[in-house]
Parts: sequence; C-alpha cells; structure tokens
Amino acid sequence: MNGVTNIKRTKCVNDVRNAYGTSQARERGAMSVLTALRSTSRIQPATAAGMIGKAVCLLIFTWLFVWPLGMLIYGAFSSSPLAGNPKWTLSGFERLINDPNAYEALGATVVYAVVITVLSMAVAIFMATVTTRMDVPFRRLITPVMVILVAMPTVLYSLSWAMLGAGQTGMINRFLDALGLDFLAETFNTRSWFGLVLVTVLKASALAYMILLGAFRNQNAALEEAARIGGASRIRSFIGIELPALLPALGAASLFIFVKGLEAFETPAVLGLPAGINVFATQIYDYLRGGYEADYPAASASSLVIVAILAVLVLLQLKLTGGGKTFTSVGGRAKGADLRKPGKWTGSVVAGVMFFIVVALILPIAQVILSAFQPYLGASELTLQNFERLLNTPSVMNALETTIIVSTIGGLLTVILALVVSFAFVRMKGRLGRYIQLASWVPAAMPGLVLGLAFLWSVLMTPGTKTIYGTVWILVIGLAVATVPLATRTLEGALAQIGVDMEEAARISGDNFLRAFGTVTVRLLVPSLISAWFLVAITMSGILDVPILLGSANTEMIATVSFGFYSSGETVLASALYVIFTCAMAGLAAAAFVLWLIARTIIRRRASQLRGEVEGVSA
Repeated sequence: MNGVTNIKRTKCVNDVRNAYGTSQARERGAMSVLTALRSTSRIQPATAAGMIGKAVCLLIFTWLFVWPLGMLIYGAFSSSPLAGNPKWTLSGFERLINDPNAYEALGATVVYAVVITVLSMAVAIFMATVTTRMDVPFRRLITPVMVILVAMPTVLYSLSWAMLGAGQTGMINRFLDALGLDFLAETFNTRSWFGLVLVTVLKASALAYMILLGAFRNQNAALEEAARIGGASRIRSFIGIELPALLPALGAASLFIFVKGLEAFETPAVLGLPAGINVFATQIYDYLRGGYEADYPAASASSLVIVAILAVLVLLQLKLTGGGKTFTSVGGRAKGADLRKPGKWTGSVVAGVMFFIVVALILPIAQVILSAFQPYLGASELTLQNFERLLNTPSVMNALETTIIVSTIGGLLTVILALVVSFAFVRMKGRLGRYIQLASWVPAAMPGLVLGLAFLWSVLMTPGTKTIYGTVWILVIGLAVATVPLATRTLEGALAQIGVDMEEAARISGDNFLRAFGTVTVRLLVPSLISAWFLVAITMSGILDVPILLGSANTEMIATVSFGFYSSGETVLASALYVIFTCAMAGLAAAAFVLWLIARTIIRRRASQLRGEVEGVSA
C-alpha cells in the first residue's frame, strides 16, 4: 500500500513540475504542490456544501444581473418607486409615444452611432496597420497612447475638450487666433455636433484599436505573400486580401463601437446638452431630472426601447466573436507579417501618427493641468486658489473619499465577479455556466443610465435591500455590475491560457475545488487580476451615469461633482479636482506597489524553503 502511495505522490510531483515548467514558476507553485501531497484520495463528488454554494451563486447573479432588468420592466408599468403605494400605469408609454423629442433623439442617436463607428474604425485600422505592418518612427508609442486613452475617465476627457474649444478662452481658439486664422478661431467650438463627434471618435478609436490589435498581429503572412506572388501591389493585397480575412474581428469591433455610441451619455451630456443636442440617453436623463417629480414610468419605458435594440446587437456581437473567442488566420506558417517601410508615404504616416497623439492625448492633458492652476478659464496668471478652495470644502473632500472607496472596493468586487464569469465562459459547460454567461451580458445591453435606473428599482422594490439606498454600498454594487463586462474581457483570455491539469493534480491529491482553484489558478492569474482591478478602478472614477442616479448628497463621486462644477460654469474647479484625485490615486498605487514588493520578498523566501521540502519528497 505504501508503494502505491509513493507512486501516486511521485506522479503528482512530476505532473505539477511539468505544468509549471521553469524553476521560477515552480517556486510560485510550491505551495500548491505541498497541498497536493497531503492526500492521495480521488476527486470528491459534489457535496452538500458544493450544492449550497452553487445555489448561493445562482441567487447572487440573478439579483445582480437579471433582477434589475425585471424591475425595469415592472417600472415601465408602475408609478414612481419613491411613492408609498406605486400603482399600475401606462403613462410612461403614452408620454413616450406622444413626445416628438423622443423620436428626434432616437434618430439623432442612430446617426451619431453610425458616424462615430465609421470614423473610429478608420482611425483604428490605420493605427493598427502602422503598429503591425510599418517600420516607421514613433510606431511604438501608439499602443501606450491608446491604453491611456481607454483608461482616461470619459467625463474628464470630455471636460478637457469642452475647455479646449470654449470660444475665445479656449486653448485651440487662442492658438488659431495667434496664427491669424481669425475666422476659425471665432467659429471653432467643441460644444457642437462637430465637437461631440470629434471627441467620441478619439476615445472610441482607442477601444477599437485595442480590440483589433491582436487580430492584426496574429494574421498569417502567407496571405500577403500569396497576393504578391500573384502580382498584386501591397495596397491591393492589404485591401483585397488581408482586410477581408479580418472581417470577423472588424465586424465585432464595429458592432462594439456602435453599441457604445447608442448608449453614450457622458460626452453628449458635457458637449451636447449646452448646445441643445439631445441623444436618447440624455432624453432619459431629462425624464429623471425632477427628483421626486421625475417621470419614472416614461424613463423606464424609454429604457426598454434602447435595451431591446442593444440586446439584439449584443447577441449579434456574441455570434460574431464566438462567445469571446479570437478570430485569427491559421495556416502552414504562423509568422506574422514583416514590417515594411512605406517609402514615399513615410512622412505622411509619421505626421498622421504624431497629429493623432498630440490631438487625442497631449492637448487634453495639457488643458486639464493648465486650467487647474487658472483662476478662470483663459487667464494668463496661475494660482493655487482652486486647490485651496477644494481642499477646504468638506463636501468635495467627502466626494474624493467616496470615489476612492468605491473605486477600490468596487474594483475588487468587480474582479471577483468577473473571475466567476470568466470561469463560466472558459471552464463550465453545464446549465449553471451557461446561465452565468448569459446573465453577465445583461449589463452590456443596458446603458449606464438605464442600468442605474434598473438597479434603483431593484433596490427599492426588493425586501431587505432598501437600507443600502443612499449609502456608498449601492454605488459599489451598481458600478461593479456596470463594469463586469469590461473586467471579464480582461481576465477571460488569461484564464484560457491556464490548463486544468494543475488543478486536477491538486484535486487528485484531496483538495476541494475552491482550494485547488485558489492555490493554483488564482495564483497564476494575480498579474491579470491586478491589471483588471486597476483598469476597473480608473473606469469607475469616471462613470457619470450610474452615480448620478444611485448617489445621494452624502455619497457624491468626483464625476458628479465635476459635472456640477462644469454645469455651473466653474470648469477650472473640475480640472483641479481631477488633478487632486490623480495624485491621490498615484500615491495609493505607489504605497500598494511597495507593500507588494515586501510581500513578494517574504513569499519568495518561504517558497524557496518549500521548494526544498518538495525536492526532498520527490527524491
């Protein structure tokens, strides 16, 4: 019997060693190996605790993702959720049908989404082509710039452009005036359809670029070579052969940007509302402006319209992407295309890249920093009075504290939920896994403003949850649900690269599922989990539509406070607030990095000791 046990132990050690590969990786897996050596029993069947855990998981995901949609439907046929005795009504649909502004807003939203999709995809394809195909200067700057653009809060980005093109006081206007272009200086205004489309395209092109980059990099070079052998030029080869081969990725990215255009709120609210431009999201916001007098039935009915449209588009997106799979061309050669010099077009390509970097990133950041030190927008002198005023305002400091708490705790909750969803996508094949997959896509089919309204109905109409209304926890949960699709896309690919053999080795040794998953898979996912946490935290800090409905006077976030400053004409205070927040987040990130270095040093020392014990057992 002891001989059989030793054989099993030796096999377990070898399996885990082969799975981890290098000695450095074996150090990371040492704890998992020792856990695997504690027992040699078979993987245990589902226990009562496991069944209870699945039931709890099912209830949590239903309440977080599915129940708000049901409550939104209920709200469309009910009076205000704030009323003592809500009544059944069709007033919301009646107002929506009889409101000409709703039809105008819906038509404007569709046109807006189509335009930004076409322009954003053109920019993204150009930038991805330069990055993966062309040997030109500054091409390595494109990806970091796009990452920063994706991470930059939308409210802050929109505010910066509202200041850049603010008439005579705008930085761009003054620059044009200095060049003697008086007519352009007087007419350039970002609070217009031009500004709304421009700013959205700059931000959306970064999203499209990040989606397309992998497909461009993984495309087989044999396609181009075959076309060139057949006598096609490089341009004809690219347009006629390579781009058609990328149609699945291009279609998925285009649909993603189109969906983002339909549900956009922050940029239209900042740049569109002052110019009288109304899209469907701001139309819903108009129904909700009245507080206790808000028309919740009309807002809910309008929300159902946009949810129905987005649901069809999201299902189409899932079909195009195969449920999250990446489309790449596979041939006899896996080598990507070689970098080529564009010849006489080199100067034009470099100029286009640098123009995009300056316009999309450098100008907005410079405007925010400069205006934070100005007593008023366009002033020639610099001062610290904006920071002094903000630091001495308790409500602003409370908003800063709330934002940090919500971003940190909400980001952690989002990563946990996204890890479960990613596991369902990659590993779970049963009904529960499929249900979690479908439930997780419900927020993707609901614009932030609609999701906030749906979650508000859910909290107020569910027994026992009214207590979190008006607290920071409703923001934590609401924003976590809103950002789960983003975190899921970040973690799904990393989880798919980790084989199940390491978990199986630990479970064969007697570990339960949670322990095996935590000690093996989660440990290897730590870098991706940290990256997703950071990305989600930054994204949460810039979301306006969800906090504007779920927040209260005591739980405002900097997005809502800065939007209030902008609406009241105190834009410089909004800039100073974001500078303070950025410094605070940078300080917290630095402190977390130092703690991580200390923890890693301690873990490495302990792992070194455990590796010696493992090698002793295997010997």
